[in-house]
Amino acid sequence: MKNKVLLSRLCICTLAVSLLAGCSSAGSTSETTNNSETESISSETASETVSENESATTASFASLEKTDLFEQQNSIDEALQQEASAGYSFEEPNVIVNPYGNSPLTAVAAFHTDKELGGTVTVKGKDEKDDITGTFEAATDHLVPIYGLYNGDTTEVVLTLEDGTSTTVEVTTEKTEVNVGTIETTMSDDSAYDYSNLTFVCSSAGMLYALDSAGDIRWYFTDGGILGVHQLKNGHLMMPTSFLLKSMYYKAGLQEIDLSGKIYHQYMIPGGMHHDFQELPDGNLLVAGDSPDLSTVEDYVVEIDRESGEVVWEFNAADAIDKEDGQSASIATDGSDEIDWFHNNSLWYDEKNDLVLLSARHKDAIIAIHKSDKSLAWILGDPANWNGVDKKYFFTPTGDDFEWQYAQHQITMLDNGDIMMFDNGTAKVKLSDNDNRVSGDDIYSRAVVYHINTDDMTIEQVFEYGKERGPEWYSDWISGVISLDGTKDQLWITAGANLYDEENNRYDHYPTDMMKQGLIKRTHIDQVSNGTLAYEILISGDTYASLTYRSLRLPLYTEGATLDVNAKGELLGTLGETATADYTAPLDDAAALPDGWEFTLDDAKFSLKGAYTTDKASDALEDAYVILVSGDETKAYALTQYGTAGEDATKVTVSGWVSPVGLEGKTWDIYLSVDGQVYESGHSIAL
Repeated sequence: MKNKVLLSRLCICTLAVSLLAGCSSAGSTSETTNNSETESISSETASETVSENESATTASFASLEKTDLFEQQNSIDEALQQEASAGYSFEEPNVIVNPYGNSPLTAVAAFHTDKELGGTVTVKGKDEKDDITGTFEAATDHLVPIYGLYNGDTTEVVLTLEDGTSTTVEVTTEKTEVNVGTIETTMSDDSAYDYSNLTFVCSSAGMLYALDSAGDIRWYFTDGGILGVHQLKNGHLMMPTSFLLKSMYYKAGLQEIDLSGKIYHQYMIPGGMHHDFQELPDGNLLVAGDSPDLSTVEDYVVEIDRESGEVVWEFNAADAIDKEDGQSASIATDGSDEIDWFHNNSLWYDEKNDLVLLSARHKDAIIAIHKSDKSLAWILGDPANWNGVDKKYFFTPTGDDFEWQYAQHQITMLDNGDIMMFDNGTAKVKLSDNDNRVSGDDIYSRAVVYHINTDDMTIEQVFEYGKERGPEWYSDWISGVISLDGTKDQLWITAGANLYDEENNRYDHYPTDMMKQGLIKRTHIDQVSNGTLAYEILISGDTYASLTYRSLRLPLYTEGATLDVNAKGELLGTLGETATADYTAPLDDAAALPDGWEFTLDDAKFSLKGAYTTDKASDALEDAYVILVSGDETKAYALTQYGTAGEDATKVTVSGWVSPVGLEGKTWDIYLSVDGQVYESGHSIAL
């Protein structure tokens, strides 16, 4: 029997929309603000407002209502449970598309069987080899997840019970604009390709999506970060939260989801997280982070207790090496400032030797730290210009055709202990020799595997791929490589940031060029089998979304990772106490804040966003602050501003956040200092 399902009979769409709205309002302030349609306030309007409104001393402040993501999610869970027990027949199940409002190519089928029966679900592909199959457990009231629907299309889904009974439904999804450019695939040798897995692509534009062998998008998620996505041992995905602590990609923490979009845990981390994390053997999370006050970035590592969310171990790279040592030439073209002196873009835990391995791009080096006492174990990289570290910590190359890596990404260890990474190949010299950096037709990137011997401190290069591809495969930043079988024989490589200037036939472009108009942006995602290209995905276009941070191979259906509507989501950990700014606000001169600003309060933070226009240049903006006042106590916090120059004025977007830690037990009135004027927001927060 075939049933065509256009929309769910279940009226939980309102709940899904509410959940999505809740996620958005508590989401990344910078990312949201960059696309903001927020009403602007001009300097002239601000001056008029000051004269027409009473001072702050007579202001009326209404308490902000707290947004509770998990309360909203619990409502959806309850509604789904009701549908499971509503008596829908197996022959005519109720199919609910995008139940949690953040995973548009998923659905849930609700139906009842008289006997406890399990079965299989098959989501049909355009070609039979791209069919996606999973199983569901025995029950009488069923909620069967459906993963792998086509975007804006009708997908045939076959449900089969273990007694052999089957039914077919056609599920139609709404068309959602997903512009990542043009996706092309080339299969050279499918003997090593696993059709049961999909390619999960971490787009630089902030979207995680999954492709089948033909390059069709079969899953995507709209409410998370992409710099650090992994599958956990329990089958769930862990990824950064959507909320941005600091530009450009420093997120508030991590979140654990299933593919239906349900969030099981969110972990808030002092200093936030970026780039990567690893699940440790005991289940704890080793996370690449920043200093707790965000005064430096990408130089901290913390271990998070999986059950409590508390920080139980931390490491500051500045305690092990000097900030000026071994500086990479990538610093000159990354657009980085001095607070990003280390740029740890990956980590790995070597359980056998109890070592934490860090990929320090701005040192062209892999730094190994003894986890037990945080002491330096060794450094893998070009030893030039390391003056503050004893040479005994560096390796001596042996063998033929050896090259050091430069500005590398994504370090991993193979089963035999060899160390693998993506060598971006930036400059191929140190910063002190930047005038001699490699450029033009001589640039190349590669995946490389090294064998190290820590007894005699020697290193041998045992594999590389990519050098032969030349400039057309060059990726100056992001990118990565993983092994599909624990060896160097089956590799999955992402060369994620190739920029091509067709007019000048030039490929040597850098992160500072990523937003330039007229450059063709490309990602090469390759399966390399025994050193030979077996399969390739080419993503290309004029959009930043064509660039890819990393990719990984995963099944949509994982044993034990089914949707659990009985589980209650949890927020664990805190962001710590937010650093205050040295600023005194003239509150008596405060004016009423014009419309168009958004204020949000949840369990992890208070956040705000808005915009204004000014005649000042973007590099001459006055500092902006949010000021919290409770009785005689006043606290000021710096806000982030981004100016975009227009013909007659500069449009400025503003965002910021404050942790409730240290503010508990009081009610705080909210003021803003923007463009030299103090405003009363009309809002307060009761903590």
